[in-house]
Amino acid sequence: MEIDFLKMQGCGDDVVVLDGARVPAETPKHLPSLARRILNRKFGVGGNTLVMLGISAGGVLPVRCFDPEGDELAISCNGARCAARYGSDSGTVSTNDFLIECGAQKLRAQIIDSAHVRVDMGTPFSGEKTAEIRESLRESFTRAILVQGRSVTYTPISLGRSYAMIFAPDFSFPLRRTAREIAAQPDFPDGTGIGFVQVQSREDLRLRTWNAPGEAPEDECACASAALVAAVVNGFTDREVFVHLPGGNIFVQWEESDNRIWLTGPVAYVFTGTYDYTPASGE
Repeated sequence: MEIDFLKMQGCGDDVVVLDGARVPAETPKHLPSLARRILNRKFGVGGNTLVMLGISAGGVLPVRCFDPEGDELAISCNGARCAARYGSDSGTVSTNDFLIECGAQKLRAQIIDSAHVRVDMGTPFSGEKTAEIRESLRESFTRAILVQGRSVTYTPISLGRSYAMIFAPDFSFPLRRTAREIAAQPDFPDGTGIGFVQVQSREDLRLRTWNAPGEAPEDECACASAALVAAVVNGFTDREVFVHLPGGNIFVQWEESDNRIWLTGPVAYVFTGTYDYTPASGE
């Protein structure tokens, strides 16, 4: 069957978007297999996430998100931003402030202009996901571990996924090797995201992310949010910063009043096309 799609990206994190109203009716039951094929960078369209939009009702836009392994995600923040822009541009949603619903998760999205989308990233938790983190001069959130005989200081943050945020004066060291060594430590559960952060000023951070081979590609929106929280609780920045990623810049705000994090960043269309999908036996 022929499936129309859009390729979109936010700061280089690429997403394949399907409009549920414009694909064959049997598409939903094939989404895991379709994700594995269409997101493949050698044999398919290529992408970090597959997102399919449902029918909007009552200011809520339902979506389903899948990674390149065909696993359904609780939510993809960058995928949600792409879905939000397309939903607004296509008229699927009729307001510029609405909810993205992905399974049991809901994420508020706001259309800022024709190129930028703002999303509510939720509240940050401690590394054990047991208590909300709030800025406090009386509490230290940093920890230290020994890695290959070296002491490494990190700040554990949880935003749905666990992150270890590590501050560095620059990125001249071997990032991948260092990240692999850190992620292998027993202190970190499987799937912990590793983020290296350089403080450029009280309003600017540089961020490089890493994920283990075989894991879903890192959602840099969530990691950038964790970077801001770690920077604030360590006294390095104010509560509003630009986070500079290899693919572009995003603006992150940590509201003091309700402890929620808002992220604003660019979303762009790359191309459209039609994918020829034939289910294999048993799919």
